[in-house]
Amino acid sequence: MSVWALVLFALASAVGALADITPLISRGLFNEMLKHRNDAACPTKGFYTYDAFIAAANSFGAFGTTSDIDTQKREIAAFLDQTSHETTGGWATAPDVPDAWGYCWEQGKPGDYCVPNQQ
Repeated sequence: MSVWALVLFALASAVGALADITPLISRGLFNEMLKHRNDAACPTKGFYTYDAFIAAANSFGAFGTTSDIDTQKREIAAFLDQTSHETTGGWATAPDVPDAWGYCWEQGKPGDYCVPNQQ
């Protein structure tokens, strides 16, 4: 029985690796959701592309490709919402909505990861 479980796991992994999220989020939808990411005011202009997003998503076979279609959409939406929130200018009166400016900035304070010392 454990051999069959291993075979089923391998098949499920292979199907997940072949899965693709492009039917769930088109280039147009990506561009609309993050419409200001290529604005002249964005320091990251031209860096975050749809093609790079799809390539990254497809490198994680189970991302947005498992479970029912509604759950897949929620997973992709949650990811884009969180990442756009973390990379937006975030001012309350931003044109459209603040998260539409996602993937423009990362303005968090840097941490003290490597503090120079004598050791």
